[in-house]
Amino acid sequence: MRTLYEIVEDMQASKMPTHEECYYALQVYRSMFNIEHRKYREELTRKERSSKWYREQSAELSFDMYKAALSTSPKEWMGEGK
Repeated sequence: MRTLYEIVEDMQASKMPTHEECYYALQVYRSMFNIEHRKYREELTRKERSSKWYREQSAELSFDMYKAALSTSPKEWMGEGK
């Protein structure tokens, strides 16, 4: 399976990825959205704001997660092998 980046590039170029590629790409985006949403919800409901260092590290980890997802096939990112 192609990388998530390649699948998204095709979609943006009005090319049609396969059904399987679309299915797994959506699974990856859903998982990343849930991870991020949970982190933001926890931060917003804290009584005290997290330290600047913690917030910066969280932002960097979020960026790294998306970068890793784009450079990997959706199946691999979801742990289903090559």
